[in-house]
Amino acid sequence: MSLKNLPTLQQFIDALDDHIWVKNADGQYVAVNEASETAWRHSREYIFGKTDEQLFSTERAEYFKHIDEKVIANGGQRTVEECAALDREGNEVWLETVKSPIKDEAGDLVGIIGMTRNATRRKQVEARLSLTSEIFNNFQEGMMITDHNANIMDVNHAFTALTGYEEAEVIGRNPSFLQSGQHHPDFYTELWQQLREYGQWKGEFINRKKSGSIYPQLATISAITDESDAILHYICVFEDISLRKAHEEKLRRMAFFDPLTNLPNRVHLTHLLEQSIALGEKSDTPFATLFLDLDHFKHINDSKGHLFGDQLLAQVAERLQTMQAGNATIGRIGGDEFVIILTDYDCEATLLDIIDQTLGVFNTPFVFEHNEHLRVSGSIGVARYPNDGYDSETLLKNADTAMYLAKKNGRSGYAFYSPDLTDRSVQHVRIQSALHDAVDKEQLSLAYQPQYRLEDNALVGVEVLLRWEHPELGFIPPSLFIPIAEKTGLIQHIGQWVLKAACQQGRAWIEQGLSFGKLAVNVSALQLQRAEFVKQLADITDQTKFPLEQLEIEITESFLLHNQQHAFNTLNELRELGVDVSLDDFGTGYSSLSYLKGLPINKLKIDRSFVNDVPEQSDSNALVLAIIAMGNALDLRVVAEGIETEQQIDFLTQHGCQFGQGYAFAKPLTEKDFVSLISS
Repeated sequence: MSLKNLPTLQQFIDALDDHIWVKNADGQYVAVNEASETAWRHSREYIFGKTDEQLFSTERAEYFKHIDEKVIANGGQRTVEECAALDREGNEVWLETVKSPIKDEAGDLVGIIGMTRNATRRKQVEARLSLTSEIFNNFQEGMMITDHNANIMDVNHAFTALTGYEEAEVIGRNPSFLQSGQHHPDFYTELWQQLREYGQWKGEFINRKKSGSIYPQLATISAITDESDAILHYICVFEDISLRKAHEEKLRRMAFFDPLTNLPNRVHLTHLLEQSIALGEKSDTPFATLFLDLDHFKHINDSKGHLFGDQLLAQVAERLQTMQAGNATIGRIGGDEFVIILTDYDCEATLLDIIDQTLGVFNTPFVFEHNEHLRVSGSIGVARYPNDGYDSETLLKNADTAMYLAKKNGRSGYAFYSPDLTDRSVQHVRIQSALHDAVDKEQLSLAYQPQYRLEDNALVGVEVLLRWEHPELGFIPPSLFIPIAEKTGLIQHIGQWVLKAACQQGRAWIEQGLSFGKLAVNVSALQLQRAEFVKQLADITDQTKFPLEQLEIEITESFLLHNQQHAFNTLNELRELGVDVSLDDFGTGYSSLSYLKGLPINKLKIDRSFVNDVPEQSDSNALVLAIIAMGNALDLRVVAEGIETEQQIDFLTQHGCQFGQGYAFAKPLTEKDFVSLISS
């Protein structure tokens, strides 16, 4: 292109969308382009030769003049203003004004050139960058941006707060300095492999802070690529999940560990037992499951309170862990029940030694606040794999069954499981289940055993005996079902039925004109412990119209030992009603003058186990004679139970026993047979 074809200055500036103008040294406009004409809404002919004061408002003109002076003083190009405006379509745009002084060759000022250009896109980019920076630095999660070589380019404030490192300490470094050393190199190999294949990795790190402490973090790493999929940056977003992990651990412990003792709970213990079974099956190795239960723990809770009981359980757990360290798995499965899995013993003798050591935790008293000491004992049941069960449920059940045998054998000891225990346990469950319906289905009945004065064989009373005939199980002896009734609480219902049925029968005999003396009814200690027992008894005799003076209540020594003051009060109330009280099975329990003295009772009954051995056994003779002497000294009538021979009658009569009952006189009779007996 020749010089003569070059565009003129006017043509050049008119070709630009930006506003362009030129002022001379006197501040008069000497050139403008079309864009300026449009924006200022004046033609160039009108604009030429005018100053800012002539074109704009006074305030605006003063502002332009002030800016011109700054540009001249600065001696070079300067951005002098940014402002928002509307374009031809009415859209908001950002305008940026740049001014520069014009000088001649000698350096003298000849004018000022200005240009206002559309800076909307740059402002939008700046706004986005500003917003991004604001979000970046205010993000609650830590953020780290690296280059394609994974060297850190930027971090946010949360990064500093979480790691302890300032921005200046990490820029340019590879993030590997944050590693804790707790991950295997393969962990990082897999991480980078996933990043290369999928462009993202998400997982948990164990990283190290500047302080040296380690912490878990949940992180997401993303790869940023260009249009050709080349890596430009990596962005890592992470959060400290220490609190979450602590909460998860707390929930895990709540689910699998007993909060009081920190021992495995039932769920966890069962799982551990199943692991032992799997190992035992694989290696053909036997092991033992010990079921430990504290003796009389309920009494401790009732008398001392549950807080005291919890402290005791915690101490027992601590002793068990100390004694069994490394040799056993110990768990608490509920209440005062502990289970110990023993896998580390080589023979039966070693197992017995370990059991003895386990019981040894009770050899010394437990110490509580205020230096209070308490001696406690425990009973252990033992079930062995595979002899006594192939699964966790069976082993626990059988060990529990054996534990009850240990308690029955006198407590503070141990018992091994045997199959006949399961038979008894099954029988116990069947009886317990059937007992619930025994009264309603009229399976219970009464039998009557006469009582006689020994010197003349005269009838003085009759003892009411409870009988149960089940349609499938047959005759079930009281010695079997009465303890079950007491344990389940059914004794209250059954006992009420017996009292009422006995009084109804006694009243019927009286109305028939039959003379039978005293009507003796056995009452469970659990019935007598009820505060309302005496009132209930009075209500029954009132309803049945049975005379109180003909009623005799037979009690056992266990009632006297539970709450002695309550026992004395109850017996006094019975005496005030006119009811006689007989102490049954005397000699088999505590049997002490210390509580017999002044006890409001009328009669002692010598237990059949002693009577059965007289006069052949000298030990039994001595005990029987002592009981008779004790009764006579306290002015109590003495009745011997279970008399079967004439020799026994003679021996008892000669030594001062006034009354007796047993097969030597009559077996327990039905109502019809008893009526026949006393009518003859």
